[in-house]
Amino acid sequence: MLSKTIIENFFCTLNLHDLSTLIEIKKSGGKKITQIVSDDEFADGEKESIEKNIEITPDQLILKWKFQNVDKKLTYDIKRCIGCSLCKIICPVDAIELGPIPEIAQGILDENNPKILIDHEKCCYCMLCAIICPNDAFHENFFPEDQINIDEFPSIGKFFKIDMEKCVEDPKNEICKLCLTVRDRNNIKDFFKIQNECPTHCFSIDSPLKGEVIIKKNMLHKCDPQGCKACVNICPTESFFIPESAVDVKKYGKIACNEDECFYCGACENSCPDDLIIVDRKEVDIIDPKKRGNYPWIQGWINSIKEILRKRLIQGKQQIEIPIIAEEVKKVKEKIEEKVPQLSDADRKKLSELNEKIQAFLSSPKIRYWIKDKKTEKITKELNKFLNQKK
Repeated sequence: MLSKTIIENFFCTLNLHDLSTLIEIKKSGGKKITQIVSDDEFADGEKESIEKNIEITPDQLILKWKFQNVDKKLTYDIKRCIGCSLCKIICPVDAIELGPIPEIAQGILDENNPKILIDHEKCCYCMLCAIICPNDAFHENFFPEDQINIDEFPSIGKFFKIDMEKCVEDPKNEICKLCLTVRDRNNIKDFFKIQNECPTHCFSIDSPLKGEVIIKKNMLHKCDPQGCKACVNICPTESFFIPESAVDVKKYGKIACNEDECFYCGACENSCPDDLIIVDRKEVDIIDPKKRGNYPWIQGWINSIKEILRKRLIQGKQQIEIPIIAEEVKKVKEKIEEKVPQLSDADRKKLSELNEKIQAFLSSPKIRYWIKDKKTEKITKELNKFLNQKK
């Protein structure tokens, strides 16, 4: 069952003040909550009505949009969501917020709680989230079906590759049947299972996202891999691991990521309660629409998908260095150096001569005996006499 707090927080995010709204909340045995919002607009003097509806079940958030004779439905599967936040990053209207991902990854909250929250009033039903999701947590439906063709939109590459020369597609093999079932859409958890158990080893994960995982080693004193394990628990490809041998601990530290298995989704970054992980995405493979056409929304979709790289684009700009601290350090250093007294050549010569006399004085057997017997008066008298004598 969905956490009551999560549901309350979800509805608290909704902004109903700017719309002429009709809200009807229905509860059916605690199993489903429905919210209906009607937004009235005027076109050519005639009243048009856009109806938005959201249903919350224990496993899904179902968003519905209706305008004239067109119906759209967007279904978010709570348990299939891996908490990567790619949908949040590319959402063109900021309708998606992150849920309590660190708490879910650590097991403080159970998997029935959603990893993201969707403001259905903001949602424009563009279905970009369904295109980008690596684990098929979003499903899009249109009615009439031919009214909107998703093949007319850009997308990203698949999260797998198959060597078809090795592939046998055995209908009796369970892994082969799973592969044939899930390969049409991105299902990264199933892909990981298929990769490990493929009978011909022809299947492997191949991400359309390229980048690197950065672990802030200078902050690893905050990491508690035994008590937390958020990054290890949430990773759908088990790329994060806790080093066990002394050699690995020395090499990697408290936690490590095997980037051969990583596809740079970002779930680990979102799950870390101490902000110790950065997923730096450098490239994204954008696929042209399957059905060509001069549609105005194509570039808009491409721009939204490229938002995945925004952090890198910002960081990649040349930063202006402000050398204030360095200049102050240099000034202080110069002042300290100025205060240190410097010996002249004549003083250096006198000091060298004095050192030679002292060394000669201490080398005398008589003086060494006096030092041993602590005859300080005799030593002082003899030293004065020795230093004042002329060469």
